[in-house]
Amino acid sequence: MAQGDLLLLDDDLAAILSEAREKENVEAGLAQGLILCADWAEMHCAGRAMACTRGCPHCCVLNVAVLLPEAMRIAETITATVWSALQNRLERHCNWERWMDDQERVMRAAFCPLLDTDGSCSVHAVRPLACRGVASLDSGRCRSAFNPIIDDEHDRTVPADLLRQTAYDRAFMALGKALDNHGLDDRSIELGVGILAFARNPELKTLYLSGGRLPRELWG
Repeated sequence: MAQGDLLLLDDDLAAILSEAREKENVEAGLAQGLILCADWAEMHCAGRAMACTRGCPHCCVLNVAVLLPEAMRIAETITATVWSALQNRLERHCNWERWMDDQERVMRAAFCPLLDTDGSCSVHAVRPLACRGVASLDSGRCRSAFNPIIDDEHDRTVPADLLRQTAYDRAFMALGKALDNHGLDDRSIELGVGILAFARNPELKTLYLSGGRLPRELWG
């Protein structure tokens, strides 16, 4: 990834958000920006091997930080039918699991509340940039690493595609920079906390899109 590529991404994001503000449709601009960031990162690692497949949830116990537009977008995709079942899982997650570090989440098998019954991501089409950037190169090692057993001898290393991770990390940072440059809250938030906040409090979406900052209480 050349520095020039990053500058082009910065320019494209700036153009999208500026036009969206002029047209008074910031929400559409943010959605377009998220798609651009994912496409940009994927372009740099297209065709690279990975062991990850649908229904492979081994790493879905890790903490995931998202930018606020990501949480808002995911909350928008949750239908009323799905929400009735998902709300309890998200609330339990926010009251308990959000405070765990990654090691404790692995030991307690504290899986992401967005997984469906077969272990697949229920919001896969709009999953966060952080999730898109994780790619194991060995499913067996991945399964073993996230096995919740207490053993000092247990090898928890997983061969991963570092280029993919770097690409998505840079896309994440570019989006955060663009948000800040356009007067939007650029803080990240824990995935479940952010989704629950936007889903339960529609006024937060209006506040965010108008350039306001979400309440500090959401960050504990």
